[in-house]
Amino acid sequence: MRGWLLGAMLLCLAWPATLRAQDDPAPDAGVALDQVNRLPAPHVPKLDFRLAPERGAKVGEIVTLTIEADAKEGDDVTLPEQTFGSFELQGERTFARPAKDGRQRFVFELELLALEPGPQEIPGIDLRVVTSTSMVGTTELDPIAFEVESLLQNEPDAKPKGPSAPVVVMQDDYTLLWVLGTLLGIALIALITWLVMRWWERREKPEPPPPPPRPPWDIAIEKLSDLRRRKTEMIEAGQGAQFVDEASDVVREYLGGRFGFDGLETTTHEMLRQLAQRRAASALTDEVGAYLRRCDLVKFAKVEPDRDEVDLIFAKAQDIVQFSVPVAEAGAAPSGDGGVAVGSPTSTSTSTSTSIGSGAGAGDDGEERP
Repeated sequence: MRGWLLGAMLLCLAWPATLRAQDDPAPDAGVALDQVNRLPAPHVPKLDFRLAPERGAKVGEIVTLTIEADAKEGDDVTLPEQTFGSFELQGERTFARPAKDGRQRFVFELELLALEPGPQEIPGIDLRVVTSTSMVGTTELDPIAFEVESLLQNEPDAKPKGPSAPVVVMQDDYTLLWVLGTLLGIALIALITWLVMRWWERREKPEPPPPPPRPPWDIAIEKLSDLRRRKTEMIEAGQGAQFVDEASDVVREYLGGRFGFDGLETTTHEMLRQLAQRRAASALTDEVGAYLRRCDLVKFAKVEPDRDEVDLIFAKAQDIVQFSVPVAEAGAAPSGDGGVAVGSPTSTSTSTSTSIGSGAGAGDDGEERP
């Protein structure tokens, strides 16, 4: 009986220690280090750098170091806090480029202040990588040799400049006379100019004829050329929907000027009715309807189109302008900047035969444009 009681007491004393050992296991330093520092080969980013200026700088000047890390899409690359040897970090800018072909580029722009002259070395820079599977690791940019010039390198024994010789402070000053003479001359010239202009304006002269209005296709081609130049910048800035809306406005304004109505103040349904009333070609009317519905879908669904969608909508806007230029003007219409060219309607009709999609449900009856 006493043996049983003694065994129970020992078991009660050992049980809490066993629980604490299970709750707080001893860390395995070797395994944790491997998990943090070692990355699988597909997740090790490719590093590249640029220096500006490339051939060295002087003490006190800023050296811009740009590091680009080409990582697998889904991985995240960051720059942890660290020192830079004989250089001092003055500014940092970090951004990521859009992913492409399963890869994504991270850019780090560092502004380093050169503090010491002579051959210097920017120490190896660590980059932290967090993979898509939440694995954490690091990679390092190799040290960079850099020459820093001294501001006094041409003066081996620089000394303070000695006192200068005294100068005469009392002298004749004709500045006031020159200023008054200049003002008088300007006033005299202004008076003579005013009298001549007054006489010239009062003389009888024929009224100049008003300038002829520019053809609407010329205006549309010019605006499309401007959109082409801004397309890449707007897509990268996340303004794809705004680009589609501006392209739609160009087409609406052009069709209004081409067929004689206010295209910017019409809905898609009203636009098609105006084209039908003015006996526009049925193929053109169908293309315009499909195009505007697609643009309305982007606008009213409040979605950000991708690059392919933006390219397709922009190409269709060019096709609509090219397809509807009058036959007498098609061969002579200017191409404008950016490569937006206008050919004959006969040749263009083939390229515009592909439908751009129905876009049902956006911009139909009753939706007023702002």
